[in-house]
Amino acid sequence: MKEQVEIELKTLVSKDQFEKLCSFYEPLEFVEQINTYFITDDMKHYAFRIRERKGEKLFTLKQKINGMTVEHEKVFTGNFFDDEEIRKTLDSFAIHSPYRILGCLITRRAVVNTKMAELCFDINSYNGLVDYEIEYEVKKEHDYQAAFQKILDQADIVYEPSWGSKYRRCYESSHH
Repeated sequence: MKEQVEIELKTLVSKDQFEKLCSFYEPLEFVEQINTYFITDDMKHYAFRIRERKGEKLFTLKQKINGMTVEHEKVFTGNFFDDEEIRKTLDSFAIHSPYRILGCLITRRAVVNTKMAELCFDINSYNGLVDYEIEYEVKKEHDYQAAFQKILDQADIVYEPSWGSKYRRCYESSHH
């Protein structure tokens, strides 16, 4: 199981802002990824997802520690609950079956790699809604807030953190 600290900035933008910023990075290749979010009866502080992209399945459980997010990830085949390493990870967090699907969010993502970060352009569809999000996923330590704002400045976008994670937006939109 791969573990890593996740450092990312995300901002929701209008369709026009999204398209304007995309125009500075063309050509972009958008790839569909399907995020299925799971919960269980005993999950209080954790949720996990299975992301399917280009025929590959990735298990991800995010853990908050002292204001940081640690991702536990593993690529797998078949069913996640049949993978011994994933089962051990779920057990270590006291996350037990039955696993229920909380929701599904489909993202069309284009990625621009830089030396310091991945710039992601996401078109998200869930529960009849569509939103547009720009993510800046840090690969190397640097003044990432200033670097991200400089990118956003190209399209006159002021950085405001997304009001919730994709998981949260999917969950809350299905319970209203």
